Amino acid sequence: MNGTRPAGDPLVGWRYWQLVTGGRRLRSVSLRRFVWEPGHPMRASCMTGGHRAPAEDCECGIYAAADLGALREHGLCLSPGGLVVGEVALWGDVVSGDEGGYRGQYASPRRLSLVEQTVPRDLRTSALAALAAYEVPVSTTGLDEAVGELSAAVLANQIMSLRTDGTAGTTG
Repeated sequence: MNGTRPAGDPLVGWRYWQLVTGGRRLRSVSLRRFVWEPGHPMRASCMTGGHRAPAEDCECGIYAAADLGALREHGLCLSPGGLVVGEVALWGDVVSGDEGGYRGQYASPRRLSLVEQTVPRDLRTSALAALAAYEVPVSTTGLDEAVGELSAAVLANQIMSLRTDGTAGTTG
């Protein structure tokens, strides 16, 4: 699927985000300087080629997996902290990416699920309230549902080690 999609008929995919700025905003997991602001679509830019993103012969664009299963298999190196999984709408120029995913020019969250084990119990209510600012359906999910087996094991170990030294939280 390569072509232009109107905002009213987006391609829907799946992706991960992390909670940052005190658990109030979503941030891209791999390119951590990109914060998704509520009420504003994310616009892709090419950090290396200086051309309009996404380009078929480049790796630029806003990434999304075709479905949750494909996302879970991707095995991202996730860092500890508030993890969110959800559906994302892609529009504008959209190209097929590697491993059955997509890269889009514009994107907005469509549905968000807070991964319960990645946020301390006493901060979950405020994290869910912050996600509500994105004006999409918000829920919770378990770590085993959100990520693949290997990523779940790595994250569980990171979370446990951080909580034993008292540094776990949702800032990043």
